[in-house]
Parts: sequence; structure tokens; C-alpha cells
Amino acid sequence: MLNKTILGVAISAALSFSVSAADNSIEKITVTANKFEQSINNVLASVNVIERSEIEASKVRDLPTLLSTQVGFQINPNGGFGQTSGVSLRGTGSGDTLILIDGVRTGSATLGQKALSNVPLNSIERIEIVKGSRAAVYGSDALAGVINIITREADNLSLDATFGSNAYQNYQLAGSVKSGDVISAFNAGFEKTDGFDALQGVAPDDDGYENKNLGFKVNYSDEHYGDFKLLGQYSEGFADYDSSFSPASSTVETGDFKNYQLSAGWSKNYKNQSHSIDVAFATDDSDSTYVDSFTGNSLTSTFITKRSQLDYTGQYQVSPQLNFSGGVNWYNDDVSNSSQEFVEDSRDVLAVFVGAYYDADNVLANLTVRQDDDEQFGDETTYTAAAGYHLSESATFRISQSTGFKAPTFNDLYYPNFGNPDLQPEKSVNRELGLNVNFDIAKVDFALFRNDIEDKIDYDENFALANISEARYEGVEFSLTQQILGFDSHFNFVYLSAENKETGDELRNVAKRTVNWEIAKKFGNFDARVDMQYRSDRQGAVTRLGSYTLWNIAGNYQVNKHIGVSLRVENLFDRDYNVVDSRSDFTTGEVYYYNTPERRFFAGASYQF
Repeated sequence: MLNKTILGVAISAALSFSVSAADNSIEKITVTANKFEQSINNVLASVNVIERSEIEASKVRDLPTLLSTQVGFQINPNGGFGQTSGVSLRGTGSGDTLILIDGVRTGSATLGQKALSNVPLNSIERIEIVKGSRAAVYGSDALAGVINIITREADNLSLDATFGSNAYQNYQLAGSVKSGDVISAFNAGFEKTDGFDALQGVAPDDDGYENKNLGFKVNYSDEHYGDFKLLGQYSEGFADYDSSFSPASSTVETGDFKNYQLSAGWSKNYKNQSHSIDVAFATDDSDSTYVDSFTGNSLTSTFITKRSQLDYTGQYQVSPQLNFSGGVNWYNDDVSNSSQEFVEDSRDVLAVFVGAYYDADNVLANLTVRQDDDEQFGDETTYTAAAGYHLSESATFRISQSTGFKAPTFNDLYYPNFGNPDLQPEKSVNRELGLNVNFDIAKVDFALFRNDIEDKIDYDENFALANISEARYEGVEFSLTQQILGFDSHFNFVYLSAENKETGDELRNVAKRTVNWEIAKKFGNFDARVDMQYRSDRQGAVTRLGSYTLWNIAGNYQVNKHIGVSLRVENLFDRDYNVVDSRSDFTTGEVYYYNTPERRFFAGASYQF
């Protein structure tokens, strides 16, 4: 897998860059990939950070679309806004990436994933993406990586309104208030669209979407007692959808959702140590209305996950070169309020982890070990071992190996006529070799990776769930940020192989080649950007899906210090393309696809108070 020629060229390029940039300052970006703040240059993993300024400049309307521009992601939506979207990181499934909001585990314990389509962009301040198995720090579900969504921390009061195609409308309000040592921030939003027909071959109706949301964050700092915080996020709404299992004329399919999260925390820094305690409560509530294919009656299924979480994290600095970090993590998943009765409807997980981090001269190293005690599956031990070398102030070489696991969902285990209570957790081993070059004139990141997942849960020859599959995901990632003739250029490329290790068959919905490229330019009070997305052909559920290239444009004009206006056009050339196939007609052989958006326009205005 590791192509020595490519690696040698990359290292040589880094060394040559470092000579010309030795006197340039490196941008200081801190991330929490290991549950404490570190310079991004010292994190021995592939890390991407999306700041609020990037979200606002792009005028992207939903989180899956935003993630699709990031290196390593492939998004497979089942229709328009609010529809289920397969969020694939380095080729893996949606449930193989752990989603955190303000460090709190989120999502459904029955479906085993978070509906990212329902996370409103107006509530997001920053997104940290850490790739590779991260179970040694975060536990189950982090087979491919972790996405930590940090909620809004607006400085000024602002009001935004956007209108667009398919009767789209979006209103946002955000601001903050400071009183002494207390800083309070809030955000609120309303989004609605008539949408378009989600699935071919069934009722040709518009499948709309609505999301109402509210969030707050309160921080209090005391020099003696430490820092205290209280955070909350709430969202509710619906998304109409189409189902190939319902009668072709049915239009009742609707998914209602109601999610909330409340957390409180305390942290204190001493001379050579720090401590933090966080407690959180979250609910993921979804109702699905559909037509029973046997009786023809309209039914509603309710799946509710209630999660409680408690974290303690501590850090101790032995010397300027060596520090230790560790903690205790407990959480409980409860699905007893769902309409479906499960044989077991709750489980506790208690975990302890410890890590050592070394940074002296040009050498970096860290080792983290975690023990999870799962009430249902017993003990799981995971680790991350990584080493790095600063080739210069601007270039860092890294190598790592890490393990991970994913516990079966309650649906996997106990759903009637579907589950298998004998299922065991899936397990992964991730290896990565990378090079990061970061200086004023350009930023480069290069990674070779392999992720082997064993005991994957799949259907056997009797259409029963079992731990029978093994998958391998390997490839190369490259990203480059630089200025070209005064334009800001952001380019990334991935070559990815995803296959069943036993049969050698290509895994579904994984393109071998993906390319994203954005160029942006500021002209006084006006800034404009053009972005391109390319996805190569790939195997779908029933047919081969063709390659496609999409172009989008966005522009922002600051009329004065208070008023700004914007325009975004998606699928600029009105490309007809398919991302996900559903089924084929047994009599005619016709393939039915989930529809994708035509050319769409979004125009907005904002006011800064």
C-alpha cells in the first residue's frame, strides 16, 4: 500500500518548502482531538477544522453539503434537505464515525448513527474532524474517526434571512451578552422548504422539510474556583420522504424529529495540571409514519434514545516535554420509550483511559490506552500509538496505528424478525502514514491509510444478521491550500479502495476517486468563490453509478458595516446525475434512483447590530 516513490517526493517537497519558509510564522490552531487543547501541528492524526467564517462565506445550506467539501468525505443523500444522508468517511458507513456535539456523544442507539441532515448550520461555531480509529479516547463507534461539532459563540447580534428554490426559506438569529465574568451566547433558526420528489418509481410528490431550533451557551470564569459552563441545544421538525416498500401512490411517509441536549461542566487549571468534569443529558426522538405493505394501514413507529453521560478528564505535565492525560467516561443509553419493545432496552458503559504525550526537540510520540466495560459485551481494550518528527518548523512527519470497535445497535440485537442477540462488536485496526507542511505560502497534508474492519455485521445466506464480513479501506489523501495569482485555492484529492476482504468485491457507494477544488477572491467589499466536486463511478445497490462533476458559485457583498447580501448557485450547469440507487423493476429492468437537486438559487441578507 505504501508507495515509496510518492512518499519520497512528498518528504522532499516538504524539506524544500521548509527552507524557503523557515522564517515564516505558523498559524496557531488548537484542537481537542485528544480531549485537551493541542496545536494542530502536534496532533499525530489527519485533522480538518471548519471555522464559522468558512460556513458563512460558502453560504452552504446544510451540514452534509458542507462535509462533502472536506477531504475524505463522500455524501450519499436520499433526496433533498432533511433526507437521510449516508456520510462516509474514508469509505466507511455512516455509523462508523462518532458524532459529538460539544464533546457529547449524540445519535440514535437503535439506528446507530446521527441524522446530520437535522443539525442546523446556524448552531455551529466550529467543526473538528479527526480521522482514524479514535476508540482509545472516545470509545465505541469511532472506527473511521470523530466529528466534534462545537456550538455557536457569536460575538455580535446578527439577523440573517435566506430564500431560494423549492420555496426555501431560512431565518437565523445569533448573539451574545457579557455581564461581568458571565458571557452568554444564543442562536435560533427556522428553516423550511417544499423540497422535491425524493425517490423515483413511487408517488411523484414534493417531499418537504422543516427545522426549528434554539441554543444557548453560558460561561462563567472565576480566578479561584475555575470555569463553569452550561450549554443547551434543541431542534424539532419533519422531513417528508418516499419509501420503496409503500404503495406507489402513498404520500403519507413523514419523519418527525425532536432532539435536545443539555450539558454542564467545570474546569480548572493549576500550575502543572488541569481537571474537568462534564455531565450531559440528550434525547434523540424520531417518529416515522408509513403505510404497512401487508394491511395498507398507516402506521407510526417511534424510536427514542435517552442518553446520560458523565466525564472526568485530567492532565498532568511532568515536564515541558512530557505530559499525561486520562479520565473516566460513563454513559447510559435507554430506548425503553420507543414504540418497539426490546428484550433489553438500556445499557451502561464505563470506561477508563490514560495517555502519554511526548514532545522534545523534533520528536513527537503518544500512546493512549482505553478500557471499556460494556454491560452487554464485556470488556473492550483499545489503543492509539503514534510517533512524529518535525522535519522543520513547518513540516511534520507522522506514523500511527490504532484500534477501534463498534457495539451492535439495539435494532441489530433485538428488533423482531431482524435482530440477533448473539452479535458481537465490530473491530478495526487503522494504520496511517502522513506528512503535514504548514507555512505562509501554502499548506499541504498527505496521508496514506489502511483501515481493516473485522466481524462486520451483515446478512448471511439465510438473510439473518451475523458477524461475517471483513472490509478493507485503504488509500491516499492529498490536500493543498495556497494562493494562485491572488486567488485563494483549496484543493483536495482522494484515491480510495474499499473492498470485501473475503471476496475482493468492491463495496457499495464508494467512489475510488474524489476531487474537491475551491477558488476564492476578495474584491474590496465583495468576495466570490467557485467550487467543483468530482466523484468517479462506483457500485450501487443494483447498478453501476456513473461519475459526475458539479460546479457551485457563491458571492457576498458587504453593503456597509451593518448590511450584507449574498447569492449561492448550486449545480450551476444543471447537471443530471445519480448518487444513490434504490431498486430495479423485476419485469422491465428499469432502475429507480433517489433524485438529486437541479440547479438551485439561494439569495440572502444579513444585518449586524
